Amino acid sequence: MRTFYIFKIKEEYATLTKNNPYQLFRMLDFIYTLDKSDANKGADLFYKVVERFNEKNLDIHLFKKYRENYFYTKYKNVHQINNLYKKEESKLIVKKHFLLLKSTLIKPTFIEDLKEENHLFLCDFENKDYFWLDKLAV
Repeated sequence: MRTFYIFKIKEEYATLTKNNPYQLFRMLDFIYTLDKSDANKGADLFYKVVERFNEKNLDIHLFKKYRENYFYTKYKNVHQINNLYKKEESKLIVKKHFLLLKSTLIKPTFIEDLKEENHLFLCDFENKDYFWLDKLAV
């Protein structure tokens, strides 16, 4: 199972790192691995780079799209798809400053819905994998 953190990067940082995403990943990985004692400094840096999601609108959009889907469930801000035919188990947790996507697939169903958002950067910190969503061919 893969765990992706999805960040909406501010326009100026997205422009600077569009062709060199490794630098952006290094910065986000650095913030992710900070000690609790340095959390305030990391939070300042994080909020300079990452834009806030409109979590309520995204939550409603996902629910409206999938509410008739037999494989879909929702509880609070957690959206799940358990499709036995595609062998997909995906969970998308909607937060204010990031989305957490856990899935058995590299291209889960929810990815297509997120393509409407601009400057989305996905990081799998455990596997050191990262990419811009618009670069992913779905």
